[in-house]
Amino acid sequence: MKKLFTLAVALVAAASSAMALDNEPKEGISTEAFLGFNTTTLRGINDFPGVDYKGKIGGTAGFKLRYVLPKAHGTYINAGVDWTQKGAKWSDIPTVINLTGGGTQNTKATDKYNLHYIEIPIHVGFLYNITPEIGVFGEVGPYFGIGVGGKHKVSVDADGPDARAAEWSYKAFKKSTVNPNFQRWDAGVGFRVGAEYNQHYVLALGMDWGVTDMLRDDYRDANAVPGFSMPKIKNYNFTIALGYRF
Repeated sequence: MKKLFTLAVALVAAASSAMALDNEPKEGISTEAFLGFNTTTLRGINDFPGVDYKGKIGGTAGFKLRYVLPKAHGTYINAGVDWTQKGAKWSDIPTVINLTGGGTQNTKATDKYNLHYIEIPIHVGFLYNITPEIGVFGEVGPYFGIGVGGKHKVSVDADGPDARAAEWSYKAFKKSTVNPNFQRWDAGVGFRVGAEYNQHYVLALGMDWGVTDMLRDDYRDANAVPGFSMPKIKNYNFTIALGYRF
């Protein structure tokens, strides 16, 4: 009986090993195009007194190049270029509009940072094929980004010329000592997990934590207040994306 049990275990182990070899990810280079949406916020911005920013919805799209290393059982290096929206949003701010004919109007306003970045993530990951058709993966690594455009805008939830006159906006990456403004360069750490079907279709979830203080030093210096240290503002991003691998 003991010999039969040992033989059965050996056969199961051999079958499992053969299946693992059959499902081993293919070595070499592949390209992925993806499109998705994200929720983002600016960590630290609510340390300024009197503000209450929350996350905002944005979009993301780009390309990734993956190289599955030879004889590494699914270990790969992944790099890409993508466009992504970041920022934060503060809604339902009580606002009073001064009317041209006299008097005032009570309404609400929305304060939004809408930032656009081109980013280069460089990740190391592992791909495991559960079956020949279905694989799962996880990856982690740094990203480097540059702000290519963006605005800080306050819009009023009312109609008419008086409401439009109460609105304002400015370029978020333009140097200024009057308005809070950001440096263009950003960097951080992110990870991505997901699944693949038929070695082509990809569903991925990802998070990025910025480590760069975005607020410009010239704005800090010009608006320094004794006894108050301006908070460091850093990007945060959670992404859901669909991709196709070529």
